[in-house]
Amino acid sequence: MTVEQVKWGLAPDRARSREHWDAEQEVVGPGLQAVMLWSQLCVDHAEGAVLTDLDGNRVVDFQGAGGVNSIGHANPRFVAAMSAELTVAPAGAFGSAARREMAENVSAFLPEPFDRMQLYSGGTEAVEAALRLAKSVTGKHEFLSFWGGFHGKTMGSLALTAGARSGLGPLPPGYFSAPYANCYHCPLKLKPTSCGFACVDVARDVIKQNSTGALAAIVVEPVQGRSGNVVPPPGYLTALKELAAEFDALLIADEMMTGFGRTGAAFAFQHEDVVPDILTVGKGMGGGYPVTGVVSTAAYMAARPFSDPSASSSSFGAFPLACRAVATTVEVMAEDNLVEHARKLGAEMLAALRPLAEEAPLVGDVRGAGLAIGIELVADKETRQPVSGAVLRDTFLALLEAGVLVMTGGNSLRLYPPLNVETEMAHEAVDIVRRTLIGGPR
Repeated sequence: MTVEQVKWGLAPDRARSREHWDAEQEVVGPGLQAVMLWSQLCVDHAEGAVLTDLDGNRVVDFQGAGGVNSIGHANPRFVAAMSAELTVAPAGAFGSAARREMAENVSAFLPEPFDRMQLYSGGTEAVEAALRLAKSVTGKHEFLSFWGGFHGKTMGSLALTAGARSGLGPLPPGYFSAPYANCYHCPLKLKPTSCGFACVDVARDVIKQNSTGALAAIVVEPVQGRSGNVVPPPGYLTALKELAAEFDALLIADEMMTGFGRTGAAFAFQHEDVVPDILTVGKGMGGGYPVTGVVSTAAYMAARPFSDPSASSSSFGAFPLACRAVATTVEVMAEDNLVEHARKLGAEMLAALRPLAEEAPLVGDVRGAGLAIGIELVADKETRQPVSGAVLRDTFLALLEAGVLVMTGGNSLRLYPPLNVETEMAHEAVDIVRRTLIGGPR
């Protein structure tokens, strides 16, 4: 499918989609993602980076389920592998050909010293497991996380997620948070070129003032997704690793969104000369199948009680279908050199989008790493005051009507193309984004 064959955008009248949506909502509970509720998009079929709705409208999918769609919708190799696995896969996490191939492919993909991965079904489940692993390794129970991050919605992961706890009652003790190195919104009002990582000094003070001496780990996203793909300055992760060492604690990198090629490196931490102790991974790792994982070393994963029988298991995590999804996705990434493609194409897209900070009336900042790109919308470029929720919604819908589906977060637009998106299609989508945000003709 070429760009010329596709007419992008949503027609005003989407009768079949609206009838379908209304029928679903008679059963489906509330609390769906905002972009789903705003768009009411009902997909008939998908291919690569293109979604076709029930009314025949086509849009370029740069939402990608928040980075899940790593190898493209209905990837032929993925479809064939999963279809074949369905004919032989037992229900249960037994040893299987799929699990062996998954282990071999992941082992070749993981950088040293990582050599163990335990599979789970969802992101928050893996984060909770990583917390248990850190407790098992260190014998301690406190955790530091960062403003603007997102780690999940269960008790421990929610306690790590500052700014998303309102109305949910008391949280477990031993969790505290500090400012992230978001230089566009520095809470210390400093300049990144001269601050000397003052935010890390604040994190040190937060630990000293709040900890009982039982810090197990510092938990951080190498790129903060929910806040709009915020990329910290070089050296930040290294400084956090050193900070963790000061308190005899571990560094957990939550790479749920950034791992497996999304940022133009196999893992986002590799953009620096630093190695975390534990990784949480998922989303793009399974090519659309719900599978996540905790990655570490054999020595750490041998720690008890994490290593006790059934202590770190998951009902569906290592089922053959999950293992086949990971094995196939990683194989496609390696054979098609998708990490390098993400690095190169992402740099091109970012270069084309960055001028929007000067050209578009609502754009305050454009940033990103690889194919994780954020466009922050502001009401005032001087004060950097965020746009209202209504403006964010209207901008999202204008892009969708023009033919590009994006993700949102805070007051930002977030772009997550498939790692194998065609270069021509990506640049066409960028042109649509540019024209829409500048306010020029479609």
